[in-house]
Amino acid sequence: MAKVSFRTALFVCADGARAGAAVAAFDAAAARLGMPWRGAATPPPALAGVEVVVPLDGAAPDGWTGRVEKWNGALAPDAAAAGLIARLLGGTDQEPKPKPAPPPPPKKVHTVKLSRETAGRKGKGVTVVSELPLTEDALKELATKLKNACGTGGTAKDGRIEIQGDHRDKLQQELEKLGYKVKRAGG
Repeated sequence: MAKVSFRTALFVCADGARAGAAVAAFDAAAARLGMPWRGAATPPPALAGVEVVVPLDGAAPDGWTGRVEKWNGALAPDAAAAGLIARLLGGTDQEPKPKPAPPPPPKKVHTVKLSRETAGRKGKGVTVVSELPLTEDALKELATKLKNACGTGGTAKDGRIEIQGDHRDKLQQELEKLGYKVKRAGG
């Protein structure tokens, strides 16, 4: 059976009983998770083999330049050990920040214009959606949705969306589903 090489976390405290309790909680939590870590309350000679120092009531030992972690003494020892292990594994023991709420939908329903154009296209018509209150990125995203709905190509430029072919009826349905009021312009 191969010998397991342990990594050491040194718990530094003037009160030996408190350091011993922290080491016991840390060792128990690490063993439950099968982690190759062990705690120590007394420093080995020249801090050999110590990877992390956890000061319980002050600063790290003089001359220590390695990683220093905190021990939350306000929590129960098991909870404090779980937080330390989470940080040792590259995570965090902080509560995740709540995601910001999505912006509310516009109170006023915006009217967009839907028309068909053939000018400058050698008789090939395009359906044009104009007067959209969107940024360029949002306009391109909406254009992609509309092109997919119609099964055709198109473009988003100059604040308007051009869809190849006459798809006014389909686009009107799609835009109304998205909450826009549609006004048909032209023939």
